[in-house]
Amino acid sequence: MKLIGWNCRGLGNGPAVRSLPDLGRVEDPDIVFLAETKMTAKELERFRWMLGLVHMTGWNSEGRSKGVALFWRRGIDVVMRSYGRRHIDVDVREEDGRLWRMKGVYGESVMERKIEMWHTVRILGQQHQDGRPWICLGDFNEILSDDEKVGGVMRPQTMMDNFRGALEACDLTDIGYTGDKYTWRNHSRDINI
Repeated sequence: MKLIGWNCRGLGNGPAVRSLPDLGRVEDPDIVFLAETKMTAKELERFRWMLGLVHMTGWNSEGRSKGVALFWRRGIDVVMRSYGRRHIDVDVREEDGRLWRMKGVYGESVMERKIEMWHTVRILGQQHQDGRPWICLGDFNEILSDDEKVGGVMRPQTMMDNFRGALEACDLTDIGYTGDKYTWRNHSRDINI
């Protein structure tokens, strides 16, 4: 099973729209979670065909900000647990009968509202059934340590601790990544850090 989580920063911009068909063709994903779509669920309908994934659910953006969407291929049974402006939480049953849980997240960017996001994560964690695999993907809009950012104001330790506490309460672990640590560089080798 191949999952992709992508903060596309708006599907109205040319590079994102051009990248989506390539994502579907090259990666051939089974499930795609998109964060910060900046579109309504109705506007997102056309992208399921670009991805080659026939099923879709989405949460409308607020104006031209936010918005989340989940696309999945035929033959995968997805049952909605809950969804909102910042998350989509589903149970997934594969063709072979395996059952697991997936939560796509687009975290609060406003510092004062992050505590609401961590509260939601904790509640969803309390509803989790022990022993069943669970993956959370997307963009939490938070870091676990200062070495995950470059420049700017240092992140308040309490913010990182609150994020870490929410993950620990749910028994979630950062599985790491492969590739450029700072995705905002767009793989540019000319930027020295």
